[in-house]
Amino acid sequence: MPDTTPALTITVTEEHLPRYDALHGTPDPMVRRLAVLHTPKGDATFEQTDYGHPGRFNAWEPRGIPSALQPRTEELRALCDGLGRLLG
Repeated sequence: MPDTTPALTITVTEEHLPRYDALHGTPDPMVRRLAVLHTPKGDATFEQTDYGHPGRFNAWEPRGIPSALQPRTEELRALCDGLGRLLG
């Protein structure tokens, strides 16, 4: 059996926050997505919310990218954009 190592593993979580939650304080509920892209060079984290307009998501924002992956930030963001489209 060959020795295999994942080249890329992605974890996406979705959190539904109630109205006036301490994380956002708005009168509308908010949805927050976190995508963690696990690579051999480190884990890159991106966040996406529907803050400000319920049901319509804002662009993915980096929330932690190791220095080895920073030159690839736009490619990582494009990957998250594709994930967002798949999630609806």
